[in-house]
Amino acid sequence: MTHDTLLALILAVAAATYLLRALPLALLRRPLRNTRAVAFIGYLPYAILAAMVIPGIFSGAGTRPASLAGAAVAFGLALAGRSLPTVAALAAAAAFAVSLLA
Repeated sequence: MTHDTLLALILAVAAATYLLRALPLALLRRPLRNTRAVAFIGYLPYAILAAMVIPGIFSGAGTRPASLAGAAVAFGLALAGRSLPTVAALAAAAAFAVSLLA
């Protein structure tokens, strides 16, 4: 990939990101009153975060049992309301322990 191609890709991504953030501000003059649209926009960051993190969970541990153990521990601790550092540390420890046993 040449430097010109890389620069063009960076500029295209920057323009797309800017347009996606600026267009709603320019087009919507009043607050949204549709409760479904407001709920959709409210849950969007969580869906994007999950779409970015979940593939990494299953490819990062190396083995499927370790990945499943880490994901199960993380899911359980998150449902229990534990803090993010606690969830991350204990999920990584569970994946590591299972990978040592396997």
